[in-house]
Amino acid sequence: MNTHMFIRSVIFLIAGLITFFFSKKINDFKNDLLKKFGFKNKIKDETKGYYYLGLFFIVISIILFLISIEN
Repeated sequence: MNTHMFIRSVIFLIAGLITFFFSKKINDFKNDLLKKFGFKNKIKDETKGYYYLGLFFIVISIILFLISIEN
């Protein structure tokens, strides 16, 4: 078992789960930062994109986990 790939898969899994389950809070945080730094015209709702990003990270973690088992 390749330990480095396993650790990478766990990192991507945690990032994917956080991005998937807390997408509304991440979007609100991003919008607050944009307001704070004066980019009020860039504010929009990208919650759906964070769902897709979370699923993408989870798929990457599964692939890395399978690679770590194989080696």
